[in-house]
Amino acid sequence: MKKIVAAAFVGMVLVGSANAAQTKDPRLELMKDMRTMMDAMEQIQRGGLYSSTEDMKLGVKKLQGTLSSLEGEEVKAILPKDQVYAYKFAQKTAQMLRMYSDDMIVSIEAGRMDNALDDYTQLLKQCTSCHMRIRNW
Repeated sequence: MKKIVAAAFVGMVLVGSANAAQTKDPRLELMKDMRTMMDAMEQIQRGGLYSSTEDMKLGVKKLQGTLSSLEGEEVKAILPKDQVYAYKFAQKTAQMLRMYSDDMIVSIEAGRMDNALDDYTQLLKQCTSCHMRIRNW
């Protein structure tokens, strides 16, 4: 009898977790993307410090893979409602992140590490600017 009750309980937990996984919260998805962006920036920096252009490129690719979440309507879920400019600002930040990361790839492939690291600095400034304005830091 105990085995049947335990099996039923485990079954309910599994069904509940499967249903929870199917309903994606846009806020959670965006926060996951933000963590991925942070990981990407760390990977780019580590690659630059250790002269690993491959790590830098992988970090840029990881960063660019998350930019669509800033460019789309989903980003409104985490933006402050009282700041009218927040959505446009997030889109502009995404454009700038894409521009600087594209330029970083060009600089890396041309062997201009000083320019690539300048692009990294600009990427970091975009992140900081957005967090200061949007998140009121």
